[in-house]
Amino acid sequence: MTRRWLGLVALLACAPHEHPREPQPECPAGMVAVDANLAVLPKVDRFCIDVTEVTTAAYGACVHAGACTPTVVGDVAECNLTRADRGDHPINCVEFEQASAYCSWLGKRLPTNDEWMLAARSRLANPWPWGAAPLDPSRVCVQADGTCPAGQHPAGASAEGVQDLAGNVAEWVAHGERQRLRGGSWRDPPLPDLANEANYYMAAADSGLRCVVAPFATVDAVDLDVWTPFVPGKAELPVLAAPAPRHAPTRPLANLALVQRIGGYGDAERWWPIGDDWLDGRDVQADVLQLPDALETAGLPEGLRDFIPIRRLGDDLLLMRGGWGSSLRFVAVERAGYKIRWQIAFANYGSTYEQFVAPRTFVAEIYGQQADAIIGFGLADGRELWRIAGGEQFKFTRASRLWTDGERGYVRGDRGLLAFDPTTGAILWSDVAVGEGCGVVARDGALVIEEPGPQGHRRLDPATGAELGRIGGGGERCVWDADPIDGGVASAVLEDSRLFAFDVPAKRHQHKAALRAYDLASGRELWRREGLGTDVLLADHDAVYVSRVAGVLVGLEPATGAPQVEISLAGGFDLSLLAGGGPRGPLLLAHGSGGNDWLLGRGEQPSAPEAYTVRGRLVPDGLSRRQVRGVPVWVGEKLVRSDAAGRFSARGLASGAIAVGVDENHGPGVPGGSTVRFDAVTVVLDGHGTYDLGDVTLYPWYTE
Repeated sequence: MTRRWLGLVALLACAPHEHPREPQPECPAGMVAVDANLAVLPKVDRFCIDVTEVTTAAYGACVHAGACTPTVVGDVAECNLTRADRGDHPINCVEFEQASAYCSWLGKRLPTNDEWMLAARSRLANPWPWGAAPLDPSRVCVQADGTCPAGQHPAGASAEGVQDLAGNVAEWVAHGERQRLRGGSWRDPPLPDLANEANYYMAAADSGLRCVVAPFATVDAVDLDVWTPFVPGKAELPVLAAPAPRHAPTRPLANLALVQRIGGYGDAERWWPIGDDWLDGRDVQADVLQLPDALETAGLPEGLRDFIPIRRLGDDLLLMRGGWGSSLRFVAVERAGYKIRWQIAFANYGSTYEQFVAPRTFVAEIYGQQADAIIGFGLADGRELWRIAGGEQFKFTRASRLWTDGERGYVRGDRGLLAFDPTTGAILWSDVAVGEGCGVVARDGALVIEEPGPQGHRRLDPATGAELGRIGGGGERCVWDADPIDGGVASAVLEDSRLFAFDVPAKRHQHKAALRAYDLASGRELWRREGLGTDVLLADHDAVYVSRVAGVLVGLEPATGAPQVEISLAGGFDLSLLAGGGPRGPLLLAHGSGGNDWLLGRGEQPSAPEAYTVRGRLVPDGLSRRQVRGVPVWVGEKLVRSDAAGRFSARGLASGAIAVGVDENHGPGVPGGSTVRFDAVTVVLDGHGTYDLGDVTLYPWYTE
């Protein structure tokens, strides 16, 4: 044996004896493996999942390490992280991003929807994690006063030993590009066949998590002794920018006139601030409005150019809105540099269609698959401050309307009307009955509920919900909140201690009715004006704005109902008031038919009607020349017929703008209707007196 081999033998003889290593466990401590089921979910591999839901102490350790943010939403008293006695309970009040961050902190991740369903129903013929046995209290945590300690119901465990998959807290899962909560909760019993459970997306006192990891992965341990209860701070909330002052107009209502026609469609190029409102200034002339500080769309960052300004937050922030429904986002943007200070994305909450801005909060109604909710977000940072939950055991399950009178918030739900404090979310009163189709109006410390019958509409105290008296006499049915197809009318209006409301139309499809004015204090009728259209009703300062046939805006004197001005707007229109028009009076925005918007304000002189003549000649396109004869043409409120050469002419007296066209409600399918038509023409009465439209193309009335 050579010297080299002798040395190697000696070295081996001196090496210490090594014990064989124990095999690495497939799943980390506190986790168990779930087998793949290729027949049902071929894309799901074998994985490890937490035996129990993540506890408050475990999540609190992540907060202590600075890797997680505190989970507090709604009523913080229901959030376990604020409770020293809830360390062994599952963490709740968790947002999806917080759940994902916790799992990542440990080297884990959230389960996919398929993984969670496989863990919850590994025996796919059974409706529950534990098998086919019926749901009973020994298996799940479902109770009225919050969560149970994690793992307290072993009888409800799955075949692999995973506990609390049904009840206790709902658990976040990833589902493609979206996310959902699974498994029911302590306040919402889980549904049989968990695969058909409805989606919902909101962080709340019943939202929590558990994590998964691949087999044989290395994860970090959690020190459960380092957590301490979170004490929410009382941050000072900013106050919304002061509301625009309401000046007494220095120019009379009779001076109301068209300021400008805003025509066409397209993206807004700029936004003009008008008091508390914003006007799409695509075609607005600066010298006409004499308003400073327009928001130029081109000056916004690319990601904000589709957003719309909503309100000013103090002196340096704008609240802007983008998207729709579940894609809706609200952002607070610094005016200098347009940096986004905070944002509220509703993708994780659900669809929202009604919101309002209060002095310290932004309030939104959230549509849920099983129940709606009202959520208040702080204007300081956009975080959720409070929540009014809906459900069978709450004040409403569905909320059909949300609004504010500037002091209180109101919710019209399926169990009646309730009022709440927009800053704290505290319910002030509830369960006030509102009939089907009956409207509610609230403003300036007054609240009126429409009521059919001779006793009249109910006047309530907004602070307590108590009935204070009756106003006038109600009709045979409610119409303020009904669809126009069913005979509904524009909602009543409160202004300067008066209630303005339409009577019930004589027939369901009739769009004329009387307007009545009532004194709020006494309930007595002040005046009545007959034969008005029922689509428009607004009041502000010293005017009541209504409409009549052919798209004519009428301004009435509030104390007597006497007409002060009439302006034609070339067809039907929707009307809105732009607060803060200045001492000369408010500005009005009329969104008219044909894509025309009209801006109205009070000029230096009364708006005198103009004697006009409009003429034109119908030229056939795809028609015989004989068909240009006898065509009924509406010129404003005048109906004329074309002669044998297609010529028509009409004279009238009006101010504003008139429409020239055929009656689009009487086509070939209507007895006596027209078989031909032409594109309507808008004529702005600007003092010329005579307006020649020239050749107007006449073509067949196409029907599907």
